[in-house]
Amino acid sequence: MIAKRYHLNKFQILNHAENTIEDILKLCRKMEEHQFFYKSEQWSVAENLEHLSLTLHKSWLALLFPKFYIKWKFGKPSHTSLSYEELLEVYYKKVDDGITPDKRYSPTIKQEHGAKEKLISRFEQVAQKYLDQIRYYWEDENIDLYQSPHPVLGMITIREWLYFNLFHNTHHYKTIRIRQNEAVEFSVAD
Repeated sequence: MIAKRYHLNKFQILNHAENTIEDILKLCRKMEEHQFFYKSEQWSVAENLEHLSLTLHKSWLALLFPKFYIKWKFGKPSHTSLSYEELLEVYYKKVDDGITPDKRYSPTIKQEHGAKEKLISRFEQVAQKYLDQIRYYWEDENIDLYQSPHPVLGMITIREWLYFNLFHNTHHYKTIRIRQNEAVEFSVAD
């Protein structure tokens, strides 16, 4: 028997997104400066947070344009929206095939006085604009009717954009927790 494709509705998407964003903010706010900026071979917590700000800002812009403009500029979707799981399969295949990271989403961090608070505030503001755009401008009935280009996945529906951001934010939240633990272990080893 073939499993039925299941889509999260707008409120499920918003709930998950809000919870993940709030978890990221709580964790970053309570983190000590040396943990926040700790750098190993991978991005620091600060760099992960700035990367999320950059990508959510791009997503907010994709959702900000009037719907008639989105349809005129990018046309009607040529496919029905993939489920969350199907979208992740496509994304992981692209990653396995090798993707070139887009430098526009690579964070540049200056560790200066007040930088932690500025980065957290920026992420919070961008995330709120992104969430508000979904909440007040998009409905379940129309998120499958519009598409916009994604730097890795190509042309995807608005629902797929929302799914991607759920995955992306959760992935970086997990990474932030790992970096914090590495920073704690490193500071204890000194």
